[in-house]
Amino acid sequence: MTAGSPKTEHASEQLVRYEALFRLLDDLHALDDIAEIAKHVVRQWKYFANVANWRLVVADEQGVQLIDGCNGQVYVSKESLLSPWDEYHWQQQRPRLVRLGDPLAGPEPPRHLTGRSPSEILILPFLRMGLCIGLLSVSAGREPFNELDHKFIRIFGAYFAERIWDIRLRTQATEVLINKATRDALTGLLNRGTIIERLGSALALSKRTGEPLSVIICDIDFFKIINDSHGHMAGDEVLRQVSHRLQAETRLGDSLGRYGGEEFLIVLYPCNARDAVQSAERFRHAIADTPVSIEGDGACDLKVTISLGTSSTSGDEKVRIEALLKRADDALYRSKAGGRNRVTAAKEQAIDGSAT
Repeated sequence: MTAGSPKTEHASEQLVRYEALFRLLDDLHALDDIAEIAKHVVRQWKYFANVANWRLVVADEQGVQLIDGCNGQVYVSKESLLSPWDEYHWQQQRPRLVRLGDPLAGPEPPRHLTGRSPSEILILPFLRMGLCIGLLSVSAGREPFNELDHKFIRIFGAYFAERIWDIRLRTQATEVLINKATRDALTGLLNRGTIIERLGSALALSKRTGEPLSVIICDIDFFKIINDSHGHMAGDEVLRQVSHRLQAETRLGDSLGRYGGEEFLIVLYPCNARDAVQSAERFRHAIADTPVSIEGDGACDLKVTISLGTSSTSGDEKVRIEALLKRADDALYRSKAGGRNRVTAAKEQAIDGSAT
């Protein structure tokens, strides 16, 4: 039996590679999770191209999505900036083949692309409407890329970059919609409806676990005078800066929201009554210790303070959200009446009503 012609063997090899590529595309078609997509790619890419290790970078205004395939493992991360290698080739916006051992123009490649004695690295940028959306760097094994390798790397690389870019775009669009529905437009904090929902969830968890829960309601002192004396733009800036400082002092797992015009609600779980007062003092100092700088026309430094009221539940009692908030609000009123810029804990009292 005579061996097939080189042309026949080439066609047969190309068919095998196409079948492997289409299997991977079928696998990826139903996936929207970037990490899961990357796992499939790192396992199956070798079946249709001579690729040892690789890196895909997809970047937009929100940052950089980095996916590295190395020795059968995949590493997915988000970065704020491109690495020197990626930045250099991103700006070039043209394909390039780097033969290792030749003089290198530009930054050093990522270390994993030069491991296990690769012969060369192929760099491919991918454009959409003239805009670079992704950059693929792939290293060959000991043998250089052949014609079919180049062909299948380009075909799959373009699909891979477009898919990751589209997923990021959809994710960002979804986040924008969620933020519009749950965030206060001026301060970026949770809006009133969402912070109340967070309180309801935390209260239910407190009842299941028996862990204490606390709330803090705080209010900017003399806010109307700030608006009347310095204008509403200055008032908005005070709201933004107070919000940012409160957010910076909020623990991981706690929730902060804009409760009213110049009022804020903080949900602390787990947190007992004593710790709630200590936390409230920390919030108070975060505002009172540093003036709020107003820029532009009428620039000035404003001394701003807040008054705070705390309320807590042990987790063992039946409590309604409204009653818990009423206790904190009453405590806030006493802080205001007592001279402002102070913390007042709710008076000990029974909380009646069924659980919410």
